[in-house]
Amino acid sequence: MLNWGTGALGVKDIVDIALVATLIYQGYLLVSGTRAVNVVRGVMVFGGVWLASNLLSLTTLSYLLGRAGTVGLFALVVVFQPELRAALERIGRPRARGATDLGATLQELARAVERMAERKIGALIAIERRTPLGEYAATGVPLDAQLSTPFLEALFARNAPLHDGGVIVQGSRVIAAACLFPLQSSDGLYRRYGTRHRAALGLSEVSDAVIVVVSEERGSVRIALSGRLSPELSSGEMRERLRELVYEENA
Repeated sequence: MLNWGTGALGVKDIVDIALVATLIYQGYLLVSGTRAVNVVRGVMVFGGVWLASNLLSLTTLSYLLGRAGTVGLFALVVVFQPELRAALERIGRPRARGATDLGATLQELARAVERMAERKIGALIAIERRTPLGEYAATGVPLDAQLSTPFLEALFARNAPLHDGGVIVQGSRVIAAACLFPLQSSDGLYRRYGTRHRAALGLSEVSDAVIVVVSEERGSVRIALSGRLSPELSSGEMRERLRELVYEENA
């Protein structure tokens, strides 16, 4: 225990501080890039005002903030249930994932994208990274199937039941199809693009996912990341970009 009188800092204190810092950092990673991050900032401000009111003995303000905090806690649990569920799923998910398996998965994905681009079959594929996409997977049809080139082609085939909407990839698994992604505003930089591209941009604004989009009109391939759309990519450029963004990050 830290001895504040002598200023002595023991090994247990250092371990304690390090563990708390790690927990805070991991918690930040779970909400970073999602709509919950702004709420976390608001809660921190609320907590700071509450603490200050207690230190300054502002009885009425402390009482009101305390009651509001109790009600607000339950409200946050209800409103952010999808994010909480996705975060718990991510914590409990095994992280051991061989680089070889991931590399093979990206090869299958890239091959499917190339084939769909050649035949001008529209596609929208989100590859999950650190930000959980469970909230958006819940809007589609759950699959939890092994990713393969024929499987992705079958999902996006014209007149297929699940060809509308986006597919979410988690590791080597396709966890859901026909998912609804948030649309980017149509009055911005990319206003000339259609719904599929705006959906890719919209999801990239609220997550760190790598979203691959194939144009049905031109057969072009682009990648949306952090609210930006890449130039049209050749097959080689698309493979290299996926390797940089997904394979090397998880290797």
